[in-house]
Amino acid sequence: MDVSRKANREQDEITLQYQSRREVQLIEELNEGKLAQLLAFVDRLEQTPPGAAELKERVALLGVCQPMEEETSSQFYARLRHWLDRDLPGTTSPRRAPRQTDD
Repeated sequence: MDVSRKANREQDEITLQYQSRREVQLIEELNEGKLAQLLAFVDRLEQTPPGAAELKERVALLGVCQPMEEETSSQFYARLRHWLDRDLPGTTSPRRAPRQTDD
């Protein structure tokens, strides 16, 4: 195997993985926009009675999802998205009592 070809290929891969400061800045701005949209969705969800009840239940079962120190907007977006998408654990009692029928 030609060692120089392997070294060149590895250098090319490193070069392709490099992101300029401008690219990193654009990606971060995009992530901040996504986070702003998600937070707006949560605010709208909180304005509806079923949405407020679901958020209250999520807080009770999963805890509050707030940004942590030193956390980037993309990291918080991912954590909040997971918090919202996560299935809530089942409870031992149903939310509504079963219907009683007199037959």
